[in-house]
Amino acid sequence: MEPNPFARSAPPDSPAEQDRAPIGTRRAIVLARVARDARLDGNFLLLMTLSSAVATLGLLQGSTAVVIGAMLISPLMGPIIGLGFAVATIDSALVKRSLLTLAAGTGLAILVAAALIWLSPMRDVTDELRARTEPTLLDLAIAVVGGIAGVYAVMRRLSGTMVGVAIATALVPPLSTIAFGLVTSRPDFALGASLLFLTNTLAIAFAATVVARLNRFGPSLTPQHTAMQAVALFAVLGMLSVPLALSLNRLARQAAARQVVQKALSDRLGNTGRIDTLDVSLADGKVSADGVLLVARFDAQLNSWLSAEVSRRMDRPTSANLVQIRQEGSAAIDAQRRLTERVGALEAGQAENLAVLGSLGVGTVISRERVVLDPQLRKIVIRMPDEADAERRALLIAAIAATRQAHPMWAIEREETPPQSAITSDPVLAPASDSPAQE
Repeated sequence: MEPNPFARSAPPDSPAEQDRAPIGTRRAIVLARVARDARLDGNFLLLMTLSSAVATLGLLQGSTAVVIGAMLISPLMGPIIGLGFAVATIDSALVKRSLLTLAAGTGLAILVAAALIWLSPMRDVTDELRARTEPTLLDLAIAVVGGIAGVYAVMRRLSGTMVGVAIATALVPPLSTIAFGLVTSRPDFALGASLLFLTNTLAIAFAATVVARLNRFGPSLTPQHTAMQAVALFAVLGMLSVPLALSLNRLARQAAARQVVQKALSDRLGNTGRIDTLDVSLADGKVSADGVLLVARFDAQLNSWLSAEVSRRMDRPTSANLVQIRQEGSAAIDAQRRLTERVGALEAGQAENLAVLGSLGVGTVISRERVVLDPQLRKIVIRMPDEADAERRALLIAAIAATRQAHPMWAIEREETPPQSAITSDPVLAPASDSPAQE
C-alpha cells in the first residue's frame, strides 16, 4: 500500500525527517525558510542596528575582531539569498519582499553608522576602513563561492557553514565605510565601499539563483528561457567585473612598483640602514615613494638617486620623498643600555635604603644623626640612647630585631658609647669603637 502524501498536516521538523520527505515537500520547506529569512520585521531591524553599530566602532578602532563580530550579527544574507531564489523561481512576491527588506536594512545600517561617526571624535582612516574601498575581481570570486556555500547551507540547514559564509562575504562593514565617506566628505571611500557591497550582494544572489536552478527550484523553463536567464545574470556580473578588473590591475601594478622601490633601497642601504615605513603609490603613470628610513649616516643624494633608479627600472616618472633618521651604532646603544641599568640599580638601592631606615623607625624612634649607613656594605651602626631613656631603647631594640628579620642581608650593629666622631650624618661608615656592645 502506497503512503498517503497528505497524511502529514505539517512539514517535518528535523533534518532527518526532511531528508525522508518527498522532493516536493523538501523544496517547499526550503522555500518557506528562505521567505521567512527575507521578511522585514522587528528582529531584522534590531539586528541590523546592532550589526551596523558594532561594525562602525570596529572600523573606527581598526579592530579586525570587532568587525568580524559585526559580520556574524548581520541578517542581510537572508534577503539576498531570498532574492536569488525569487529570480530562480520567478516569484514576484518574494522579489518584492527581498528587495524591500534589503533596501530597509541597507538604509538603516548607513544611517546608524553615519550617526555614530558624526558623534565620534575618532575619524582617522584605519586599515580596516581602507580595506573596504578597493574591491577587485578577487572579492567577486570570494562572494560567488561564499554565496554557493551559503545557499547549500540554507538548503541543508548547516548553521555552522553560514557563520563562515558571513565572515567571508562582508556586507555590513562596507555600509559603515559608505557612511564614513559621506560624513567625512571622502567620496572615494563611499564609491569604493558601494562597489564592494554591490559586488557581494549581486554575487551572492547570482550564486543562489544558479544553485536553486540546478536543484530544480521553480517552474520548468524552455531552453530558450533558461538561456536568456543565464545570459542576463552573466551580463550583470560582466558589467560589474569591469571596474573590479581595473582595480585589480592597478593594485597589481602598485605592488610591482613597491617591490622595485624596496629592492632599490635595499641595494643602496645595504647593512647601514633599514626601512621603517614605506608608502608607494601609482597615479597617472607616476610612481611616488614616501617613507622613513633609519640610517647610520645621512645620504644627501638618496631621494634624487632613488627617483632616477626607479624611473630607469620601471620606465616611469618617479618622485621620492624619504625622511632619513640617523640611528645610533651598537656601541652607543650598549652604553645607553648600561647607563639605564645603572640608574635603575641606583634607584632600586635608594628605595631599599629608605625601606630599611623606615623599618628601624629613623625619624620617629631615633633621629637620623644617630644612624650611620653604608649602602655598599649594607651595614648600619646605631648609637643607642642612654640607659635613662628605657622606653625609647626598648622600642629601638624591637625595631632592630624586626628589621634584621625583614632584611637579613643587612648587618645592623648597636653602639652604646661610640666616639664623638662617629656621630655624623656622613653617608660613609665611621670607624666603630674598640669594644662595641652588640645585641
